[in-house]
Amino acid sequence: MASLTELNNEANALKQAGRIDEAIAAFRAIVDAAPGNAVVMHNYAAALGDAGRNNEAAEWARKAIAAGIKAPETRLVLARAHVALGEIDAAAAAFAEAVSMRPVDPVAQRENAQLIWMATGDRDKMLAAVNNAIAANPGNVDLRIVRANAVGNSGDKKGEYAEMLEVLRLAGAAPMIECVTADAALEAGEYHKALEHASAAAAALGPERQALAALCRAFLAVGEPDGALAPVSRLRAEFPLDQSYIALQATAWRMLGDDRYHTLFDYKRFVRRFPLACPKGWKSVEAYVDDLIETLDRRHQYVTHPFGQSVRHGSQLPSINQIDDPVLKAVGEAVHGPISNYISLLGEGPDPLRLRNRGSYRLFSIWSIRLKASGYHINHVHSQGWLSSACHLRLPAAKDENDRSGWLTFGEPGIATTPPLEPEYFVRPEIGVMAVFPSYMWHGTVPFSAETTRLTIAGDSVPASI
Repeated sequence: MASLTELNNEANALKQAGRIDEAIAAFRAIVDAAPGNAVVMHNYAAALGDAGRNNEAAEWARKAIAAGIKAPETRLVLARAHVALGEIDAAAAAFAEAVSMRPVDPVAQRENAQLIWMATGDRDKMLAAVNNAIAANPGNVDLRIVRANAVGNSGDKKGEYAEMLEVLRLAGAAPMIECVTADAALEAGEYHKALEHASAAAAALGPERQALAALCRAFLAVGEPDGALAPVSRLRAEFPLDQSYIALQATAWRMLGDDRYHTLFDYKRFVRRFPLACPKGWKSVEAYVDDLIETLDRRHQYVTHPFGQSVRHGSQLPSINQIDDPVLKAVGEAVHGPISNYISLLGEGPDPLRLRNRGSYRLFSIWSIRLKASGYHINHVHSQGWLSSACHLRLPAAKDENDRSGWLTFGEPGIATTPPLEPEYFVRPEIGVMAVFPSYMWHGTVPFSAETTRLTIAGDSVPASI
């Protein structure tokens, strides 16, 4: 008979292979074989969390804690489940416990800081725990990177770069940290410094993808698209499905006046709009949209944006189709019409969009954004997607026929370029109508000043497996 260690290894192998349902069944079998084993309970809870079964993940994490497990990782599993369930106070308590158990854990510190920031918008509160940990461990590079990231995500880009320079000093010019520092320099407007950092990283690391990407972004920022072509061409050859590298290559082509740019950013062909489909159980799309608005408003509890996302002056609700709510579970059915219609019209072709068209798709991720006055999205792409989409549910009233507040924009890069590149295409939002477009296309929104909040759902799809 296999030992618990062997059974656990088999379950982890299933999990790593993406066979999450089989992994969960395997972990559950181990729980049944070793009732009361806190480590086994933790592993089961973590697998449930990975599958989005958050109520069960929270339940089993609590059972593991009650059984005596001391690992902060179990508190992280519990905290993440509470976050997904919208239970902010419970999540904050679990994150605080994880941080107190292991103050030098950068993952716990980052997620704790992010939750405090989203819930309060208070920079001092966000930084309190990580500042205390750094005071006790002043040479800890990982904690300082967490602080730099938190400072940058709260809007202080120059402060982030200053912190990363100190990290670089402490780490002895480590090449991977040079990459991170290069991006911080770009955000701070120090373009030539960014090129110095990126060049140093690339010289030390060679064809490492993070170094090549940092080098490419730095060349574009200083106005040398020719220099960007070699690193981004290598990235495109090695990682052809990464949408961010397609966007970088296209940006270089646009700066050089290369016609290949227009084969990728063909807005008339590749940006389309379709009404949502009416899910079963609703009389009309309009009735479903009304219920969706009410449900999302109730669940949007944060006062500001998460780390590393495009939203500014607003909140983001992730993985809405995994929330145990019939209205949100119907989202996948509602967006099926627009996405399948888009695919049927897309056709085949040699470009990286149509080349992947197999006639069907899998919804990779779907989320909701609620923007307040002055809210907007910074320009961005979705690196792991194929098709991206956005649907407006509520939008601010236009001041006049020339007012583009809250409109979708396409073409303006979300990275620095010299000279700056302007948006090329605008899409006027309509309630209940979903725009579908390639995930590699730079897109954002025009800020708005009206007091009415702007509520949307958005998602990424990938080709269905054959």
